[in-house]
Amino acid sequence: MNQLNTEREQRFIDLAAGLADDFAKRAALHDEEASFPFENYARLRESGYTVLTVPEKFGGLGATLLERIKAQERLAEGCGATALAINMHFNVLGLLIDLHRKFKAPNVEAMLQRIGGERLICGGSGSEPDNAVINLRPRTTASRVEGGFLVNGRKIFGTQSIALDLFFAEAAWEDAPQGITIITFFIPPRETPGLTFKDDWNVMGMRATASRSSELKDAFVPDSAVALQRPMSGSGRVTKVFAKAPFTIGAPYIGIAVAARNFVVEFMRDRPRFPLKFPMSHLPGVYNKVGEMDMLIEGARAVMWKAAAEVDSDHPQSWSRKAVAARMIAIENSVRVVDLALRAVGGSSYFKRLPLERFFRDVRAGLYHPFDSDESLEFLGKSAFGIPLVEGLKPD
Repeated sequence: MNQLNTEREQRFIDLAAGLADDFAKRAALHDEEASFPFENYARLRESGYTVLTVPEKFGGLGATLLERIKAQERLAEGCGATALAINMHFNVLGLLIDLHRKFKAPNVEAMLQRIGGERLICGGSGSEPDNAVINLRPRTTASRVEGGFLVNGRKIFGTQSIALDLFFAEAAWEDAPQGITIITFFIPPRETPGLTFKDDWNVMGMRATASRSSELKDAFVPDSAVALQRPMSGSGRVTKVFAKAPFTIGAPYIGIAVAARNFVVEFMRDRPRFPLKFPMSHLPGVYNKVGEMDMLIEGARAVMWKAAAEVDSDHPQSWSRKAVAARMIAIENSVRVVDLALRAVGGSSYFKRLPLERFFRDVRAGLYHPFDSDESLEFLGKSAFGIPLVEGLKPD
């Protein structure tokens, strides 16, 4: 369906479209080989897409959250893995940008200047094995030493790990003078002894994202690399700063759903089937499914775009609930769209010569990002009653 975009939004969407059409040519090969799309990343840098969200004063394009997710949706139509990977870069940038706006810290401003000027790739991981409350208390530890910290711990799902210029992570400084303190830091992975990545990304979908696990063994983090120190949270509250990242993940999955829907329309439009005297697009079993796909995509866009448009005006707790709901709707709808696409095309969709089986595998990765659907419902329900998200913690 035709979308009404502002001139600025259309400019960012057109930038993404040109890249997406190129990336689509290689998406199947990178999926087959589980190879990282370095050539895609080169184009992302050259085109300025990597600084899409960086404020203009730091050399970026200054895209808003709404402009970003519209562009990301279009990019994912060409290659879902590349769009998801670079989305993690934008998530980390979003954290830095929010910290700069709130605290004006010199070291954060210096990081943004470097990222914008040199078009650096940022990423890393907040996720840890066997830790359900990573934002509240990482199991990774930080010990104070002269000039910084020694960090020890493990992280998982470090998307775009082998292309990073700056690695983001958090650790708990347990013997801090003011009590247990969470430090947020950014370090250059290739220049930091003690930080290693494991070659363990052998998965069903999103195979080209290189979302490898990492380990920090006495990795030195200088004070200048610390972007934030905050007390350990006493509640399960999800704030805007930490809700934006999971929220935006909905956009690439909508893009995959749109790609699947568009493929079905083109593939089935004139497809013959003996003894029919008309193409298969005239069968109710086909056009009804496309109609349902359109309905699901429009619903996903509506909630995502509404939440993105209201991020700067809504109360943090209200927006966080809205963001969690929107992201869940976007992902569940997108999964359903791709399922319908396979059913509409039939047995041919099972073959790798068509992109649908890749879309089918890639879109399912959305189900496993935190919060997953069960956690989303738990958060929404508990927060409605003021019940703490984690037992033993204070309510919001």
